[in-house]
Amino acid sequence: MGADLLAVRQLGKVYGALGWWGELRASAAPKTVLHDVSFTLGRGETLALVGPSGSGKSTLARCVAGVEEATSGEILVDGRPREPGDRQRIQLIFQQPAATLNPRFTAAEIVEEPLVIQRRERAGAAARALELVGLPVTAAGRRAHEFSGGERQRLAIARALVLRPELLILDESFTGLDARLQEQIAELLRGLQQRLGLAYLLISHDLELVAGMAHTLAVMEAGRIVEQGPAAEVLAAPRQQLTRLLIEAARMLSLDGWGGY
Repeated sequence: MGADLLAVRQLGKVYGALGWWGELRASAAPKTVLHDVSFTLGRGETLALVGPSGSGKSTLARCVAGVEEATSGEILVDGRPREPGDRQRIQLIFQQPAATLNPRFTAAEIVEEPLVIQRRERAGAAARALELVGLPVTAAGRRAHEFSGGERQRLAIARALVLRPELLILDESFTGLDARLQEQIAELLRGLQQRLGLAYLLISHDLELVAGMAHTLAVMEAGRIVEQGPAAEVLAAPRQQLTRLLIEAARMLSLDGWGGY
């Protein structure tokens, strides 16, 4: 762990406010989905961002990744405003990432696709990325439909890693996996963090899923972060009613009981 890799300061996002030429559209009521969101994330650290559906988590993920532009506030990388080149350092893995894999591509082509777009050297890149996520090099010639659900998840992570990012944003990326596969992917991510020094922004509505991975926990409600702090402290003594409800829901859904954090 070290100095802050990422700092988000008073980030706001409003949809539907402006027309084609920048004028305010009277027919479309502006919808504010992010309100003054602020947090920091250090190198090699994991911040879990949890909250109910519609709380603004995915919009925040897209803004941090540069897929969307925030309406207000700022995003700093290494203490300076994010630049276009920083997009390679921050990779977003979408919800149900297996659905984003081109079915016509081989595994090697899927993994190398970001390098093709960036016109960067590809020699050996696919083999290295596949090895990192625990897929055999012999799988490079197989197509996406030939992999299991858990293997496709690993393939999506390999594609994100091929640009050698410093931060992975995982937006509900465990969705659709059973509990066994979720734990396998979580274990993979923990190992990659130790091996590569990656920082993670984990976005989920499932508090139990991310509790075992997070150094810091932030809870979102209606576009705002309503509670954040060291994960163990937030989970042991939550201040907000929403946080308590999320903890209770996690306990009730766990077949094995609350296993701690």
